[in-house]
Amino acid sequence: MKIAIFTDTYTPDINGVVSSVVTLKKGLEDLGHEVYIITSHKGFSSDTSEDHVYRLPGLEIKKLYGYKLGTPYSRAIRDEIAGLNLDVIHVQQEFTVSVFGRIVAHQLQIPVVYTYHTMYEDYTHYVNRFNLKSLDDVTKRLLSGVIRYLGDSVGAVIAPSMKTEEALRRYGVSRPIHIIPTGLDLEAFKRENVDMQAVQQLKETYKLDANTKLISYIGRVAQEKDIDIIVDGFQYVSDPNVKMMVVGGGPSLDDLIKQAKKLGIEDRIIFTDKQPSEMMPTYYALADAFVSPSLSETQGMTFIEALAAGLPVFARHDEVLDELVYENKTGFYFEDGKEFAKKVDDFFSLAVEKRVAFKEACQKVVEKYDVEQFAKHVESVYKEVIRDYEDSYSIENVRTSDDCMRLRLINEKSQDEVNLLVSLDDYVTFQLRKDGFIEYSLFLMLKKKEKYLLAYRACLRKIRVKDRTRKEMYDFLVNEEDPLGIDQINRLVETLESKGYINDEVYTLMYVERYGSSLSKKKLIRQLRAKGIPYEMIEQHLQMITEDDELAKAKVLARKYQDSIRNRSLKEKKDMIKNKLIKNGFTFTQANEVVEELDFDEDALKENVALSNAYDKAHRTYARKYSDKELVNRIIQYLLRKGFNYDDILRELEKRELHGSE
Repeated sequence: MKIAIFTDTYTPDINGVVSSVVTLKKGLEDLGHEVYIITSHKGFSSDTSEDHVYRLPGLEIKKLYGYKLGTPYSRAIRDEIAGLNLDVIHVQQEFTVSVFGRIVAHQLQIPVVYTYHTMYEDYTHYVNRFNLKSLDDVTKRLLSGVIRYLGDSVGAVIAPSMKTEEALRRYGVSRPIHIIPTGLDLEAFKRENVDMQAVQQLKETYKLDANTKLISYIGRVAQEKDIDIIVDGFQYVSDPNVKMMVVGGGPSLDDLIKQAKKLGIEDRIIFTDKQPSEMMPTYYALADAFVSPSLSETQGMTFIEALAAGLPVFARHDEVLDELVYENKTGFYFEDGKEFAKKVDDFFSLAVEKRVAFKEACQKVVEKYDVEQFAKHVESVYKEVIRDYEDSYSIENVRTSDDCMRLRLINEKSQDEVNLLVSLDDYVTFQLRKDGFIEYSLFLMLKKKEKYLLAYRACLRKIRVKDRTRKEMYDFLVNEEDPLGIDQINRLVETLESKGYINDEVYTLMYVERYGSSLSKKKLIRQLRAKGIPYEMIEQHLQMITEDDELAKAKVLARKYQDSIRNRSLKEKKDMIKNKLIKNGFTFTQANEVVEELDFDEDALKENVALSNAYDKAHRTYARKYSDKELVNRIIQYLLRKGFNYDDILRELEKRELHGSE
């Protein structure tokens, strides 16, 4: 394969990204691939003097470790890249050179892989000088949006650790994420492979004698690395032969030097400033232990380098170290400066042979970070992205559909035509457009999202017809023919709530206002509970309904029932009214009180008519099966059950000239 790696930082800079890029380049070349580096340099013109390395002009920003802010576009370099016939582009960062890589990939239709190296949420202090929480929150939200956009606009993302992958998912990145720890040339850091004469020269340069025990920090010297913690803690190290060395440069260097002087330990802490990257194995070989209090690492390359050199690691606990630093085996954890000092004293008080015993365990724990394995894992991601890109869909037509976009696609291989519904957010995020392309993996992801989108639109249609509660929408989604997963259903319902399409509080208020004048409290509660409204919320809205209000509603309902019930005895009519009131949630006492207050004079006058009608019905029912005495008894029993008076029944029988035994 022909591979171009776009990186905003490269040799001679010293940092984890540079180490990763250098290692990846070597590993891929050892696998037989052709690798090109596109980066920046301090200058006003492009530099192509190095083999397979293209450097864009850039300005040095000293406050950011001498970072080179390169130009975001170079037509000349772009034309040279076009002639390389690249198979894949790998962007390593988020700034100007990497932006250039994305532009080139878009113009030349080359698939892109993106490695997320830096936990930027740990770097917000650079724009939040006054430590304002509101500004910090805004900055982190903006970062989240930017990283989500960058992650979702490539074929695949590489995360060097699970910590990084979790951060990307938290930001909302939905493209495939591959956890691939950065590899390392482990052999280069082993003491037996280091030039010991160079080590001896460093000892002489920094005046380290045979009795000196050295613990070193190696890396950028910046606020997010929290080096001030170990500088402060070092004053408590009791062994006078123990010294600490800070190898590296950065914006916090002067402050740390001042801190050491203020504490009176400037003769025990050595600050080397920035050193050449090729000297790093020598500096590791110079030390007896390694320390870094940083919690901002995405993987922690310096930790791995130190362990490869056989050095026990002193660190604050971070999940990226869970499979690297094992207490009292490959290193030691501390929470503050004083605990750091105590553990340093404890370690250096061990016999020499016990300290040496750490070496084998340290080197064993980093064997999995072999360069070849690292390169092979990245190679497999390239192949997957290229395969997806080749099996892509062309966007033949685009039209709006409410708040979505409906795409007509044609598969480049099979020429199959398919329609796809995408949200406006996804349409913008994934940079879709007419005559553009959708890689196969993105198509599959969008197809899964389409199911969610269709369910969302079905919910809106249902809500437009009638207001719904959270439970009603949840039940609707669960009972669909091809339902979403539970997590998706919960997310969709939460989305409906956040957009104001469903609101149980408002629903309860409106329901009580609409039906509160006609339904009892109990029935309101029963119906709202059936709709999933919490009891506490219902009670809150029913507090204003008094006992007098309840009786007034019962009276209104009772009159309606009184008018609607016909051809019944007065007793049966009263019983029926009471039962209906009780079914509607009114108490037995309330039902009795209301019925007693009703005016049944007119009903009493009509009772003879009701009795006559009931008699006719009973006679039609029983005359088919019974006669004479048995018929009379059946009719009497029926009319008694209906609540008619016995004497009235006898009079009705005499009137009908039907006589029989009582």
